[in-house]
Amino acid sequence: MADRPIAARLGLVGIPMSGKTSLFCALTGTDYAKIIASSGGKSISAPVRVMDPRILKMHKVEGEQKKLVTPVMEVVDANSIVLDGPDKDANPGKLASIRECDGFLAVLKGYEGEDVKKQLDAFRSEFILADIDVMQKRIEKLKVDSKKGLPNQQELLKELATMEPLLEAVSGGDVKAFDKLTPEDEKRMKGFAFYSKKPLIPIANISEGDLGKKLDVPAVAIKLEMELMAMEPAEKASFMKDYGLEKLALESLPVDLYHQLGMQTFVTTGDKDVTAWHLKKGQTALEAAGRIHTDLQKGFINAEIISYAEYGKWKNYREAVSRAPKRVEGKAYVMQDYDFIEVKSGL
Repeated sequence: MADRPIAARLGLVGIPMSGKTSLFCALTGTDYAKIIASSGGKSISAPVRVMDPRILKMHKVEGEQKKLVTPVMEVVDANSIVLDGPDKDANPGKLASIRECDGFLAVLKGYEGEDVKKQLDAFRSEFILADIDVMQKRIEKLKVDSKKGLPNQQELLKELATMEPLLEAVSGGDVKAFDKLTPEDEKRMKGFAFYSKKPLIPIANISEGDLGKKLDVPAVAIKLEMELMAMEPAEKASFMKDYGLEKLALESLPVDLYHQLGMQTFVTTGDKDVTAWHLKKGQTALEAAGRIHTDLQKGFINAEIISYAEYGKWKNYREAVSRAPKRVEGKAYVMQDYDFIEVKSGL
C-alpha cells in the first residue's frame, strides 16, 4: 500500500498511567518498549492508515492486484499532563507539541476510581488557559504596533477588533465564539492555531472488569483489546464472546477519529490502483479535483459522480460507469463521503 499526504494530525493528551501511549501504539502499530526507550521524554508521532471497510471492499471488487492507496493520519503522543502540584506549571510546554494538530483525543484514566469528567474538564481548562495567554500577549503587541503608523496599521486594528471580544468570550469559557468568526476573521486567527477551537474527543480507558459499565464518555479496555487484536481469528472470536464483545473499538477507532476531525473520503480507480483521497467535509468537486492534481482544478469543466450507494448496485466501477445513470456535477457540488469522481478538465 502507498500513502497520500497527511490527511489530518491528531494529538493525544492524558494524565500519567492513563493508557495514552498504549493507545498510541495500538493505533499506529508502534512497539511500546521501543518508544519508551527512544523518546527521551519528548512527544512522539507516527502515521496510521484510515482503513475504512468500504475501501477494503472496493479494493476486493476492483481487483486486489491493484495498488490500494488510503488516507493517512499522523498521531502525536504528547507528554502526560499533570492535574495538580508544582509540575502543573510544565503543562503548557507539553501541549506545545500538539498545537498544530487538527484535533485532540483525550485519553481518560477510567479505572482505580479516577474521575473521567474531572480529567476532561482539566484538559479543556488547560487549552483555554493556553489560548488566553497567547491572546493577551498578542493584544498587548497589537495595541503598541497599531499606534506606530505602520503601513499595515488598518489590518492591525482589524485584528485587534477581532481578538479583544474573542478573548473576553474564551475567558468566560465560551469556545463556541470561534464558530461565530467571519471568514475574514478566521483568516486573521488561523496562524495562532488555538487549541480550544479544535475538536476535543474523549475516550475512557477502563479495566476489563468495568466492561459494560456506563460512563459519560465512550470507553474501551485498551489493554484487553490490544491482547485480543494480537490473537489468531478463531481464538480472538472465542475470547470476544467470553467478554461479551461484538466488536473491538480499537479496530474502528481510526476511521471514527478521521470523521470526528471533519474529514471524509472520495474515490478514484484506474487500471493499476484504487485510491481513497481525503477531503474536508463540505468541500466541493473543484477542491476534490485539486486534491488529485492542480491541472484538473485549473481546467475543471465538470465531474461525473457515482455515489457509494449507486456503486453497490453494480458488479464493479467499470460496469457502474457504463450502465448507471450519469450524474454530471459542476464545480460547486459538495462532495459526499465515498463518492466516486471522474473529472473532465480542459488542460
